[in-house]
Amino acid sequence: MGLRNFNKRIALWVTEKVGTMWCAYAFCLLAFISLPEALASRDPLKIISWTAQTFLQLVLLPIIIVGQNIQSRIAEQQAKTDSKTLIAIRQLAEEIHEATYNPSTVPLESNE
Repeated sequence: MGLRNFNKRIALWVTEKVGTMWCAYAFCLLAFISLPEALASRDPLKIISWTAQTFLQLVLLPIIIVGQNIQSRIAEQQAKTDSKTLIAIRQLAEEIHEATYNPSTVPLESNE
């Protein structure tokens, strides 16, 4: 159980650090280090490989995590709003029920 918690803490720490725009900027700078070599080769395959394997994968990873974090916060806020709305609707329905339902005015069934 201790190893599982340790792994979870590391995964959370890495996700929190990589999932920032500052990390995306740092990865972008890191990717650009190898760009001159790819361009100097004049090999279209190396340039495409640099674009797909170095730049896109390295830079898009933290940006996607940032986007997911934003979407998660929005969904959480919406869930809170929905919960408050449902609670208010339930309370209103109970108040309407109490105001309109009076057991003393309900006719008793007759067995005639």
